[in-house]
Amino acid sequence: MKPLTLSVTIASMALATWSAQAAAIFAPGDPVLGGALSGSDFVVGVAGTAAGVNNWPAGEPPTAAIDGAGQKYLNFAEINTGILVTPTFNGGNGSIVTGLTLWAANDAVERDPASFELYGTNQVIGGTGPFALSNFALVSSGALALPASRNAGGVSPLLPENSQTVTFPNTSSYTSYLVLFPTVKDSAANSMQIAEIQLDGVVPEPATFGLAALGMGAALMRRRRTVA
Repeated sequence: MKPLTLSVTIASMALATWSAQAAAIFAPGDPVLGGALSGSDFVVGVAGTAAGVNNWPAGEPPTAAIDGAGQKYLNFAEINTGILVTPTFNGGNGSIVTGLTLWAANDAVERDPASFELYGTNQVIGGTGPFALSNFALVSSGALALPASRNAGGVSPLLPENSQTVTFPNTSSYTSYLVLFPTVKDSAANSMQIAEIQLDGVVPEPATFGLAALGMGAALMRRRRTVA
């Protein structure tokens, strides 16, 4: 009977190791919608340079917030701006996020986010909204203190000394995330800007992997019985 116990233990260890793996959740190419909160809805913006409006320069779009480089996302609406992302990591099966890392943009410290709100949802994100905030669950929120040091723009690498990481408890898995910045460092700033946004967390064990591991354990047990 000892070989049978060992087989089940090996399968269980494989499951536990997979389900506990930490990962960066956002990746370049993930579907991204940029915008701002209007009332109780997240409204998607457009390219443009109008002051005080939910728009961004063509060269500083929402996709730049998860491109893995120093190029920034800027929104002239300034407050309650952010991005809505549906990560493709883990085949879009969801993730449990427990951390947020932000990298400062290349200039204008006054435009840095001064606070954040992170929301998650398991509803399908289709079209361009608007998206009711009531369809999202608040994961975490709080104040920010991005460093005064700046990341270079463009394709320059993101440097850890120009970033801030916030961690928080969470056990709920979501398939899409809304990151909002309610305030910036100086209310007189003309916009909000951020070089990069990344969520950190773990991926729940996919059912297919679990079944495969259990099947492996069962096969091992059958083999032991045959040998015995």
